[in-house]
Amino acid sequence: MCVVAHYIDDNWKIQTRVLGFLELDPPHAGIVIADALYACVTDWNIETKIMSITLDNASNNDGAIKALKAKFFYRRGNDFEDQYFHIRCCAHILNLMVQDGINVLDNLIKSLRETVKYFKRSPSRLHAFVDTCKSMGVKVGNHLHLDCQTRWSSTYKMISTACQYKEALTSHDDSNANYAWAPTNAEWDMHDLISPLLKSLAEVTKAFSGSLYPTSNIFYPYIVGVKIAIKHAIDSDSEHYKQMGEEMLDKFDKYWEERNDSMVIATIFDPWYKMNYIEWAFEELYGKETARFRNEMSDVKKELEVLYDKCVAQDKLAGNGASSSSTTTSIPSIPVQAGYQSFLSARSTRVSKSELRNYLGDEVAAADTCLDILDWWKINAPRYPIMAKIAKRFLAMPATSLSSESTFSTTGRILDAYRSSLKPVMVEALVCVASYIKGTHVDLNMVPRDENEEDDVETIKLPVVEEIND
Repeated sequence: MCVVAHYIDDNWKIQTRVLGFLELDPPHAGIVIADALYACVTDWNIETKIMSITLDNASNNDGAIKALKAKFFYRRGNDFEDQYFHIRCCAHILNLMVQDGINVLDNLIKSLRETVKYFKRSPSRLHAFVDTCKSMGVKVGNHLHLDCQTRWSSTYKMISTACQYKEALTSHDDSNANYAWAPTNAEWDMHDLISPLLKSLAEVTKAFSGSLYPTSNIFYPYIVGVKIAIKHAIDSDSEHYKQMGEEMLDKFDKYWEERNDSMVIATIFDPWYKMNYIEWAFEELYGKETARFRNEMSDVKKELEVLYDKCVAQDKLAGNGASSSSTTTSIPSIPVQAGYQSFLSARSTRVSKSELRNYLGDEVAAADTCLDILDWWKINAPRYPIMAKIAKRFLAMPATSLSSESTFSTTGRILDAYRSSLKPVMVEALVCVASYIKGTHVDLNMVPRDENEEDDVETIKLPVVEEIND
């Protein structure tokens, strides 16, 4: 199990560190995961600083979260905000959703898979196919790809590359009696129909997988886009495409129908979106004239005010503590009436809420602004000091658990012919130290997503790279 900490430093840069690379003895039950994770954060003495934990969507992880909530509440009491604690990995849920949709089209995809296999088995067939491309003036560029059936991203890659050779594959079918698996014209039309949807979902996955920028604030913009795309599929005249959309919508509603408080707040702290986007997103998700829309908007506004009031109170408490500890002279105390003290408290709350109103009331950042979100907050933190403190917490939350999963891809560089019998504690030390030496991230860009996908896609290289002139 890999434990990775995400936070935003004083310079408004995202930092990621591996805190633990742990060997867990089976069974990997929820309580076992919870005990190991809690022991790791207590070893680092950061149990009072943990805001959220992002985990894969698995039943044992649900059990772990339940046990961890009890542990953190016992340690922190009312300071523990359990409504923000559990983040389900968005990439994992998206994968489950797309797999359900693709399963509806199993026969369609199977025929294309057999087509690619047909050419893979024989170099002479590949040469014959390239000759067909030449005779038809089809440019030979990208190679054909054979997918891994359990990885929908590889299936999309297989479809997209095959569609580029649709005319040549169809013509090759007409001239070769032994080539019996080519998709029909109707099947090609279906591939053309689903390819844009799969492409957009692949782009969402890639966006969620980023490590050099916040991902919590982009959750709703991308997820709303996913639901709109699914609705378009359901409204399609194609029965199979419609069924695919319905299967995906069922999974979408199972996990994302309920409001995700953490991601809503993070989106509001995006100066390009603020409350305006949440209002539009809820209109798209729930309908503008519905009671659900009004209730959701009201709840979000109340929650935002509660967050501000709590932050103001904590700020005031910290300030009072600092001033009292620095007092060195004895000054006669002056009695302060309780009513006046209440007046000051109410006035302080009004001032803090005016900062909230100012932020929400100010124009959203221009779309062509070259600053990224963290640079924007770095510049505007003096203008919105209370909001900046809360923004730093919510924008640090990762939308996926890919940063911890990517750590395992370093094992090839740690275990080699000379270090193949290291004990788990030494492997953990090497992984953690490597993370600290980098000084920035468990950088997913060090293991590009396209490179990872090559493990799931078998490339059938075309023997001729000559370009056909148009």
